[in-house]
Amino acid sequence: MSNEELKNSPLHGLSTDTMLTELVEFYGWAVLDAAIDLKCFRIRPTVPSALTFLKRAEWARNRVEDFYLYSFKQMPRGSAEEMELPPRKRGFPAGVKPKGPKPLTLKQAEKERMMLSCEDQIEKRKPVVQQQERCKDEALSPSEGGFKSRFSDSPFRKNH
Repeated sequence: MSNEELKNSPLHGLSTDTMLTELVEFYGWAVLDAAIDLKCFRIRPTVPSALTFLKRAEWARNRVEDFYLYSFKQMPRGSAEEMELPPRKRGFPAGVKPKGPKPLTLKQAEKERMMLSCEDQIEKRKPVVQQQERCKDEALSPSEGGFKSRFSDSPFRKNH
């Protein structure tokens, strides 16, 4: 990413504190919990306690930043390679402007989270499916029987 594209990101120069405060003021804790599914938004949530958690857990901070970019600012999603980068490393072309926050109800937030998690699971399963297809292509000898445990080559195994 070029510096110009990173400067066009709504996250450029934005502290986690400011971002979280904006999200809480607009959506409230219940909608944030439904949309992002973090325990720190569910059990006695406060901005300071959530910040403490988000500063320690990068994966959680990435979830919140994704939500901020794509739901709160309604920025366009990038390619698969760009989406693998952390949100602060993603850039946007110079002509792209953030929009207003997308209004969400609890049900809409839960539905959106479920759809995103299903998409993530599908993306994560692609290599597994490709691996299974590759295994089908490689012919297994009858003696192997298609299964080999980690103990198959053990010196203590009885050979029949």
